[in-house]
Amino acid sequence: MTLFLDLDETLVHSKTDPAPINYDFVVFPRIDGQIVPFYVLKRPGVDQFLKMAATKFEIVVFTAGLEEYASRVLDLLDPKGEVIAHRLYRDSCRQIGGKYVKDLSDLGRDLGRVAIVDDNPMSFSLQPENAVRVKPFVSDPEDEELKRVMEFLDVAVKFEDVRDAVKFFVGGVVGEPVG
Repeated sequence: MTLFLDLDETLVHSKTDPAPINYDFVVFPRIDGQIVPFYVLKRPGVDQFLKMAATKFEIVVFTAGLEEYASRVLDLLDPKGEVIAHRLYRDSCRQIGGKYVKDLSDLGRDLGRVAIVDDNPMSFSLQPENAVRVKPFVSDPEDEELKRVMEFLDVAVKFEDVRDAVKFFVGGVVGEPVG
């Protein structure tokens, strides 16, 4: 199965100047000819989450962020390149009504074997049945959303079709898991 993960407000929160009090690292992408510092705070548990998720799923980070910025953040989240199999940026999104939408149907994967984790329902509006929505992360050190997503992943591997796992997980029980 393939797990598509959003970056901003799902795995990390980034802020430009002025620097926030708390952040884990800074990246300096060149955007429109200017070097812009982004202060990045990792969501609690993100490192463990990515490592564990990669043992069961192909991990693809799919962000509406600019590649110049997001690639630097992902290089620091996965410095050895062992966890994230693929990266998709803003140029892989579709624009619908001025909003960036992540169309999973055009990525060469069976939609029955694909889940997306994102905080923005517009991002997964074309395939809501494949989505696990998380609360947006800004700075809460007590945030436990990734633990909840881990619970979903434990459920998802027991289903033939991940869309049934999503329904089961969010409470609209479709049937029992196969395993």
